Amino acid sequence: MGVRSIGYDNEMLDGVLCCFMRTILRLQETGVERLPVENCLPEPLKSYMEIAMRLLIGGIPPETSRIILESEYDTLLYGGNADIRTVMCLQMIKELSFHIRFDEDCYQYLLDTDNLWGNTALEYASRTFYPKLPAEVREKYGIDDLIRYIPREMLRLEDY
Repeated sequence: MGVRSIGYDNEMLDGVLCCFMRTILRLQETGVERLPVENCLPEPLKSYMEIAMRLLIGGIPPETSRIILESEYDTLLYGGNADIRTVMCLQMIKELSFHIRFDEDCYQYLLDTDNLWGNTALEYASRTFYPKLPAEVREKYGIDDLIRYIPREMLRLEDY
């Protein structure tokens, strides 16, 4: 049974995932110069994402970043008003911000979460994210097979 079929994918999570896909594309093209990406997430995700992006852009060391993000995360959760979807989104923001900034392979963690992606994230990945990844990354993760048959006119290569 897939994770999507038991209801863990959601539009808020897709918004978080798309923000990070855009972040990766901008990082690989221009570094931090064009960051942060537009963040239209609802609160408290919007504020939490802004903190994570400031830490990423600022090159804050992992030990310090982890303490700050985990403290903010705990503060948000101790309010007791967060539902499981919001908590998942906050957790995804925290994890992706660490993995993108500090992992040797900044793609792997994001790509490994694809079983949580809903339709919006899958569409963005197929039309924009996957085609813009470096050839060696597409080859390593078998992505060319996923995008080979997408008609060129359906691609949105400038949407990042």
